[in-house]
Amino acid sequence: MKRSALLMLGLFLVLGIAFSCLTVGNSLFHKSLRRAREAVLKRDLAHMRTSIDDYTRDRQQAPQSLQDLVDGNYLREIPTDPLTGKKDWVPHFGTVRLSNGRTTSGIDNLHSSSEPDL
Repeated sequence: MKRSALLMLGLFLVLGIAFSCLTVGNSLFHKSLRRAREAVLKRDLAHMRTSIDDYTRDRQQAPQSLQDLVDGNYLREIPTDPLTGKKDWVPHFGTVRLSNGRTTSGIDNLHSSSEPDL
């Protein structure tokens, strides 16, 4: 009787430790996955913003859609937002000053449609 009680106590102790390790490990995994997705997001945003600037400088006109960047060979394709899993970027339209002093209107920036945690 005493031996089976000790075995049960040992079993519960081992299960408790295993559960604690899994809980902590799962939390760390999700944090590192989120950080990796945010790093990809920052890289994609930087690349698309550079493409917008290059398009505007080369054509002396701001793009009117992200598809203009693909059609003009400034991007291979519109990347998928790593936080939402969709191609649902939110472009910002504004007035862009060109190098010759003129202005044009079109996309001057963009951001993710995900909740702003950054």
